[in-house]
Amino acid sequence: MFALPFREIYRNLASLARRRPRQATPQEHHRIVTAFWSACETGDVNALMSLLDPDATTLSDGGGKVRTALYPIRGADRTAHFMLGALSHQPALQATLQSVNGKTGLVLRHDALVSAVVSFQVRSEKITNVWVVLNPDKLRSWNHS
Repeated sequence: MFALPFREIYRNLASLARRRPRQATPQEHHRIVTAFWSACETGDVNALMSLLDPDATTLSDGGGKVRTALYPIRGADRTAHFMLGALSHQPALQATLQSVNGKTGLVLRHDALVSAVVSFQVRSEKITNVWVVLNPDKLRSWNHS
């Protein structure tokens, strides 16, 4: 590094920064999560996959109390099918778009009780990570009010 001129170091760093996926603005995040939920509601797997990064990862937390995937789900295709499959087994769920960790997420309720909270990471107009919390212990604060 010390043998390279400053201009060359700067150029390399700038090139790396351009290749790094850009974090979504709050408006972009909201738009993409809204489209994600719309695709889930209609069961449109192609629309859902178009919103997901090819390397998207889904992690779910049931805390050993709620049945869910034991391992990370990797890839747009597997994530889309996992989400649609999980939702098809819960037809009575009511979903609302709400702030989750300061960004738009999904809150899923069954008989007015929060049964899942879903948060997302969006980079470069694609969902890169989906986190599904089903663990009742972690949902207590959502059901407290």
